[in-house]
Amino acid sequence: MAKKDGKINKKTDWQTSLGERMSYGSYFIGQNIYYMLVTAFVALFMMNRGLNEVAIASILIVPKLWDAINDLIFGVLIDKAKFRSGRFLPWLRISWILIPVFTIFMFAMPNNMSMAGKYAWAIASYILWSMSYTICDAPIFALSTSMSSIVQERTSILSFGRLCATITTVVITLLVEAVYTSIGWLVLAVILSVISMILMLPILFVGKERSHAHSERQPAFKEMIKVMVKNKYLLIFIISYFLIASTMSVEILIPIFAHYVLGSTDMGTILLGICIFPMIVVAAIVPSLAKKVDKFWLFVTSIGLYAVSSIFQFFTSYNNEIVLYITTFIRAIGYGGYNILLFMFMPNILEYGQYKTGERQEGVYFSVQTFMTKLTGAIVSSLSLVILGWFGFAAANADPITEMVDAAAGQGFWTVFTLISSIGSIIAIPILVKFYKLRDKDVQLMSLCNNGELSRETCEEQMTIKA
Repeated sequence: MAKKDGKINKKTDWQTSLGERMSYGSYFIGQNIYYMLVTAFVALFMMNRGLNEVAIASILIVPKLWDAINDLIFGVLIDKAKFRSGRFLPWLRISWILIPVFTIFMFAMPNNMSMAGKYAWAIASYILWSMSYTICDAPIFALSTSMSSIVQERTSILSFGRLCATITTVVITLLVEAVYTSIGWLVLAVILSVISMILMLPILFVGKERSHAHSERQPAFKEMIKVMVKNKYLLIFIISYFLIASTMSVEILIPIFAHYVLGSTDMGTILLGICIFPMIVVAAIVPSLAKKVDKFWLFVTSIGLYAVSSIFQFFTSYNNEIVLYITTFIRAIGYGGYNILLFMFMPNILEYGQYKTGERQEGVYFSVQTFMTKLTGAIVSSLSLVILGWFGFAAANADPITEMVDAAAGQGFWTVFTLISSIGSIIAIPILVKFYKLRDKDVQLMSLCNNGELSRETCEEQMTIKA
C-alpha cells in the first residue's frame, strides 16, 4: 500500500497510490489526443481549407508572441493563486472544460467562408486553444512535484505519463490519418474531445497534492524572473530544448509527406504505425534504465541516435518502401527516447532552483516548459513549411488528380524531412555534455535538503557537483 497523508509506507517507500499514478497517465492520454490533433494536423486541415503554406506558417507562429506573455503571466498566477482545493488541480478542472470547446471551434471553420474570414477564424481559434492548453499543461507537470518528494518516484510517475503520451501520440496520429477524409474534421474533433474529457477526469478526483517544500512567501514577478535567470541549468535546458525541438519535424511532416509526396494516406498510416513499437518499448523501459543509468545520458544517446539515423535516411530513397520503413523504425527509437525523457528534467531543475535561491516556484518553472513546448511546436510547424517552400515544395502545385507534387519538390521535401530535422540535435548535444552537470543523485540530495530532511552541510559534502 502507498502512503497516506504524506507519510511514507515502509513497504513501498512511495507516497502515491496506484490509482493516482494510473489516473495521472490517463490524463496524459486525453491531453495528448488534443495536442496531436492540433499540432500534427492543423497545417493539413488549413491546407484542406484552401490556405497556403506562407499564410499557415504566419498563423501558427504569430499567436505565440501572445503566448510568450501569457505563459509567464500564468506561471506567476499559479504561484500566487490560493485555492482551497490545491495549487494545481483547480487549474486542471478549468481546462477540462475550455480545451474541448476551443478544439471543436478550431475545426468548425466553414469551408465556404471568404479567405479573410478563414484567416481570422484560424488565428482566433489557435490563440484561444493555446491559452486553454496552457492552463492544463504547466499544472499537470507541476503536480508531479506535489504528489511526491522522492526523485525516483517522480521519474516513475512522469515516465508513465510520457509512456501514455507516446502511445497516444502514435495511435491518434494513425487514427486521424486513417479517418479524417471519410468522417470530416469537425465530427472527428467532437468525437476525440468527448473521449479526451472522459480520460482526463479521474485525476481531478483521485489526485492528491501533498504539502512539501514550497515557499510561503509569494515573490513579485520581477523577482521570479530574476530567480529563473540565476538558474544556469534552466537556461542550458531551454537553449538545448529550443534547438532540438525547433528542427525535429518528423512528427509534423509525415502526414503531409504521405499525402503530397507518396500520394497515399495509407502509406502515412504505415509509417506512423512503424513508429509505435520502438516508441512504446523505449517508454516502457525508461524507468528501469533510469535506475542504472542517469537519465541525462539516456537523453543524449536518444537525440544522438535520432540525428545519426536521420542523416543516414537522407542517403536512401523514399521510393524504396522497405528501406523507408527500416530507417523510419530506427529514427523512431531515438525520437521515442527524446519524447519520453524530455519532460523529466524540469523537476530536477526546480529542485536545484530552490536549493540555490530558497524559492520554490513550480508555476513559473513549468509554465516556462509549457511555453517552450508550444513555441517550439509552432516554430517547427511554421519553419518546416517555410523551408519546404525554399526547397521547391508547394501543395498548390500538386497534380489535381493524384494530389502529388513532382519529383523535384518531393526530393526537396525529403531533404527537410531528414537532414534539416537533425540539425538542432547535432548542435545541442555538445552544449548539453559540456554545460549540463545536474544528475539524479545530486538532485535527490537537494530534495531532501529542500524538505528539511538533510542539512545543507551534509548535502554539499555528498554531492558530486558544486551548486
